[in-house]
Amino acid sequence: MNTLETHSLEEAIRQSGGGWLLDLDAQPKEAVNHLRRTLEAVDRLARERLGGDAPALTESAVVAEYRRRPAQVRGFFQALSGSRTAEMLLMAWRIIQGMEIKRIDLAYARQEGFEISVILQSPYGDEDAPYRSTNINDFALFRHIGILEVSGRPVFDGFYPLRVKAK
Repeated sequence: MNTLETHSLEEAIRQSGGGWLLDLDAQPKEAVNHLRRTLEAVDRLARERLGGDAPALTESAVVAEYRRRPAQVRGFFQALSGSRTAEMLLMAWRIIQGMEIKRIDLAYARQEGFEISVILQSPYGDEDAPYRSTNINDFALFRHIGILEVSGRPVFDGFYPLRVKAK
């Protein structure tokens, strides 16, 4: 299947090599419907937080972005399939769209609490309000973030797919 032929969320996920994410569910169609509902929640949150500047996170917008930037969106599909909060998924999408991680604050106490706050910045210096979560499962999103050093200084950069092979 050619990327240009991809029209649905399910087609894009399967074409990206993520079919196993859907097939883990006994009813793959229900898994796709769950992902659609999750996307709707993230799209709603984007419009609430960002108003007219909100990126579209509809099924058609995500599929169109997959056609343009399959590697980054493949990482988003992987993140989307897990139980993540809409706020953290929106943060991931904003990183895919070019926002940079400016600051991460993390607080964790074993069996007591987890809280993460992430501030994103555009390449032009504009900042988003912090993205926050108290759901420890959201921490898994950070395995998709590139880590490197620039002149010996730490940088988190980009959002990438994991190399996962289905068994």
